[in-house]
Amino acid sequence: MTRRTAWIVAAAVAAALLVVTAIWLLQGRGSPDAPSSPTATATATPTGSVEERAQEALDRRLTACAAHAGAAPPEHCGIRIPWGTEFAVVSGIRFRIETLPVLAVDGSSFTAAGGSLVATVTGTGQDGAPRTETYRTDDWTVRGDLLVDGSAIDVSIW
Repeated sequence: MTRRTAWIVAAAVAAALLVVTAIWLLQGRGSPDAPSSPTATATATPTGSVEERAQEALDRRLTACAAHAGAAPPEHCGIRIPWGTEFAVVSGIRFRIETLPVLAVDGSSFTAAGGSLVATVTGTGQDGAPRTETYRTDDWTVRGDLLVDGSAIDVSIW
């Protein structure tokens, strides 16, 4: 995929997200002519919208992913590192989140974009010498599914 094609695809995805978000927000307004009467409930209702609670759950998940220590990126965290051409063996990876991605809900799935992630990889280079490289992305994006069950929200990253 060329760089131009990647930008076109990213722009199309961003435009689609804006349209879906606008439709979702407009559907939540309801009819202005409809009479409203408060309904008493005996159960506690969670504070914050589903999107806010999902963002909090995603932030916790990604922070735990960044704390992972090992020679491979953690699974189900949306982290990919292009180290294959520079390293023969990877002995460790350290992660640092500079900006967490912002979540947008689309039905039972989500896309979170705009994050900044730094990964420092250590190991043995292709030439056999010790090597350390730092990789950075300023458009860290993760996608996944949301499962809302009452007040509980489960964020599952693809």
